[in-house]
Amino acid sequence: MVDIRVDDYNSFSQALKRFKIECQQSGLTSEIKRHQEYEKPTERKRKKRLKAIRRQRRKMRKLERLNSF
Repeated sequence: MVDIRVDDYNSFSQALKRFKIECQQSGLTSEIKRHQEYEKPTERKRKKRLKAIRRQRRKMRKLERLNSF
């Protein structure tokens, strides 16, 4: 749960900005987006697999750059 305390010296816009940042850091916004519509289990597995492939490619590119020096 995200908790933001607003003091007299803070403006509402600053408090709202801090609230948005806290929500993003806690993963609340991504969780809400994920539950907005139903995702089939096969789609979920496919996204997870593609994410792992991308992560592996990034890691390989990083290793290649380090080895080229």
